[in-house]
Amino acid sequence: MYLEVDNLRAKINDSAVCKRASELNGGLKCEIDHPPPWGRGALMGGANYHARIRLFENGSVWLVRVPRVDGSVPQSIIDYLIRSEYATLKFLETTKVPAPRVFDYGIAGDEKNTVGVSYIIMEEMTGQVWNSQGPSGKQFADDQDKERVWNGLADILVELRRHPFPKAGSLLPGLSPSKPVVSALASERFLVLSPSGPFSTAQEYYTSFAEQNMALIADGQLFTSFSVNAYLVFLFLKFKVQDLSPKVNDDFDTAEQFYLKHVDDKGDHLMVDDDLNIVGIIDWQMARVVPTSEAFGPSLVTADMGDIYDGVSSLTVHDHKLAHFLRAKGEDDLATIMGQNERLRRFFFGLDVDVPWDETLLLVRGIWDAFGIDRNTDWELWKADMLERNIHDKRLKGILDRFGEGP
Repeated sequence: MYLEVDNLRAKINDSAVCKRASELNGGLKCEIDHPPPWGRGALMGGANYHARIRLFENGSVWLVRVPRVDGSVPQSIIDYLIRSEYATLKFLETTKVPAPRVFDYGIAGDEKNTVGVSYIIMEEMTGQVWNSQGPSGKQFADDQDKERVWNGLADILVELRRHPFPKAGSLLPGLSPSKPVVSALASERFLVLSPSGPFSTAQEYYTSFAEQNMALIADGQLFTSFSVNAYLVFLFLKFKVQDLSPKVNDDFDTAEQFYLKHVDDKGDHLMVDDDLNIVGIIDWQMARVVPTSEAFGPSLVTADMGDIYDGVSSLTVHDHKLAHFLRAKGEDDLATIMGQNERLRRFFFGLDVDVPWDETLLLVRGIWDAFGIDRNTDWELWKADMLERNIHDKRLKGILDRFGEGP
């Protein structure tokens, strides 16, 4: 990692960053502070490198956010994500959602960009990242402590509901910050994908997710040690797309309304104060506009990750508590969506690319459970049935020819 950081820092023109920050802040002098890659004071994220911009005369602290580039993601996609994050943050400035103010962005290939890399300049938010710690120095939050977080999160969901979009996709800069353009979707939580969409219906959007994973598996880019098994699971999910929109009141059209969602919402996207009040939400790089059922349904922040990996599908006490706070705020429809089932959470969590087949099978059992199939179903019988029913699937035949049936 040190070598990666050294190489990245060598590309960043600190003087150009400071010059741009000064221009944006009335000519105030500044300096760049590069924190260590890990340990105390580190700002390194899984996908981005950060350095502080200190503006001396007014005490402001900004960040320059630079994507970590390892060659596996095309520069064009990285630049697309930069533009999307900038548009997302600019839009959020027009809402009551507590997110960092953003001041500038640059694309590496732009001749006007003298910084040397693609970047975003934004404010550094106060508070501390929430990693399930309790209030006032308590090491771990108990269920009662977490209620303050869920109450604050409910307020944010209520605010996001006030800002519908006509399609699903990624935001790009539009005519004004309050009117970004919904464009092609370039990412999901685990993968950076070729842009697709935007989507006018929830069914198109959900189908595209399953299809893109199936295409990557067929191309040998995902799950190469159990390609057939993984393909069949995503094929199953594709067949279940029609079951993903929850049943709510007839006057609430969940299938064709779309809202902004922070996709990587594990909890560490929340900034909290000592009393666990949410003071900010960070890391909007993978945000997207999604159908109502996904925007307001159970997500990873309220999940029991032990149950996720053990193949047990159920709503958690935290899902129910968040639904309770939504209902208390007069949002009965959102509470119904939050408290109905975890199918969409399982659908998008899918299969973990980093675990072996025996552990992946537990994830499959959790998917089955969520969609009403006995989690103890015999895998070999289920697989044989799926192979027989999809014998004419050309991609599946290609995977079988290339990789064999696998485990």
